[in-house]
Amino acid sequence: MNTAAANSDADAPSLTHYGGWKAVLTDLINGIDLSPEVARAALRSVLSSGATDAQLAGFIIALGMKGGSVLELTGLVDAMLDNAVPLAAPPGAIDIVGSGGAPVRQQHALSVSTMASFVAAGAGAVICKHGSVAATSSSGSFDTLTALGLATELGGPEVERCIAEIGLGFAFAKLFHPAMRFAAPVRSELGVPTTFNFLGPLSNPGRVKRQLLGVSDPVMAPRVAGVLAARGSERSLVVHGADRLDEITLTDLTRIYDVRDSEIVDEYQFDPASIGLERVNRAALFGGTPQQNADILRAILSGSEIGPRADIVCLNAGAGLVVAGLAADFAEGFEMAREAVADGRAAAKLKAAIALTNDLAAGVG
Repeated sequence: MNTAAANSDADAPSLTHYGGWKAVLTDLINGIDLSPEVARAALRSVLSSGATDAQLAGFIIALGMKGGSVLELTGLVDAMLDNAVPLAAPPGAIDIVGSGGAPVRQQHALSVSTMASFVAAGAGAVICKHGSVAATSSSGSFDTLTALGLATELGGPEVERCIAEIGLGFAFAKLFHPAMRFAAPVRSELGVPTTFNFLGPLSNPGRVKRQLLGVSDPVMAPRVAGVLAARGSERSLVVHGADRLDEITLTDLTRIYDVRDSEIVDEYQFDPASIGLERVNRAALFGGTPQQNADILRAILSGSEIGPRADIVCLNAGAGLVVAGLAADFAEGFEMAREAVADGRAAAKLKAAIALTNDLAAGVG
């Protein structure tokens, strides 16, 4: 049995039931929001190779120009998970992830969410991180993980074992959402950010109910929060840096959308100065190539690098601890994260992840 197909809802109506591509594209062009069911059927058609390149390009562009609604995004995420390779994350597991697409980070991307995952795991959080390689930036999360020496092309049972044994597992989007290959060539040829960019962070195959999710687009941030609420999030924070970073930033204020028990319960601005952190120039947060990011993380975890890059990693790890229910607020989470770095627990998680992923990839144990 195909493990991706095994997770799909075979009883869901096909796109033909809703009038086919002509009806979908006509509604989008006229600014009419699709229902979740229609959006789901449309993407299911794409993921089963049921759309021509012209239909797919029209769908992507029309949806992007209209702007994906909460209901449409919810339906699209349903379709993504219908076709995902199964992965069972334990209750309480969290994801720390960003949407990407921020123009300010394309050439100097610091892999904050990836780095923060090791620190948060060191402080006690259980991590099921979903991610991919870079599309437009200098380094994606899985580029950095590879440079660190982890084996990243692991299947569901292996990722589940990593989470169970060391509290930290990485799900490579390419392997867990293989049907997205049908959309990849058209998306690449279009070469512009689209609504599809937000599907990955919302489609963790482990179906985690707790996320720290960064969004670089201020318009999409509240919609992403709405999708998390609609999909039953227990506790999530959707964050948007005023500098258009898809994480909690140190250069400016960060807009926070707090999702608890399927509702957006609060929206506020966070100032890093409120917990004693100085605002810094964007250049102080630069990363670079995957190897440069790997070297930066090792320096942070060893304690040889202190300053803005270590601070932004600990700040976002601390927010992950808030999402996990281990810290009451950002101040406490930040201190817990710094302690996990200082006493070596975060570095131990990196060492354990390198050893275990490579053993699993080699079939050892």
